[in-house]
Amino acid sequence: MTSSSSFTEWTKTQFTALYASGVNEENNPTDKLDSILDATFSSDVEIHLNHVAVDLDKFKEFVERRLSKTAQLECSPEDLIETPVEDDNPDAGSIVAGKVTLVRTFPFRIRAAPAKTSTVIMFSAKIKHDRIVQLFQTTADKSFRINLSGARNTEEA
Repeated sequence: MTSSSSFTEWTKTQFTALYASGVNEENNPTDKLDSILDATFSSDVEIHLNHVAVDLDKFKEFVERRLSKTAQLECSPEDLIETPVEDDNPDAGSIVAGKVTLVRTFPFRIRAAPAKTSTVIMFSAKIKHDRIVQLFQTTADKSFRINLSGARNTEEA
């Protein structure tokens, strides 16, 4: 990675691959997730998930929970910014921060519409040599509203 925007593009690609891995796959989605984690994070990565220090295995469990029972997933990285790489110290890496929105659609329905959940992820990642070495991530889930305006009282008849 030599150009400044390449850190942003690399991060978008990695987060999209990470959260979309295994969705709609019948083979072993864990193998794919493992290879993506290996390609994304350094072996000694420092991860803080919702202000709690976790190891890579706990982070993997977090991702697997987000993917479980998901029929479809939309991953939208947004508003990514990065610090410039120091000219005199390129080994210092760069920091990329931003937001990722996941919209998960489940295989079951609520009032004839597919059940959906939105997950907002705010993150800051330090990247060195094409690997995340430090990640601070805050996550919040929000269910989509169910429109009951068409519901009628059947006891009026």
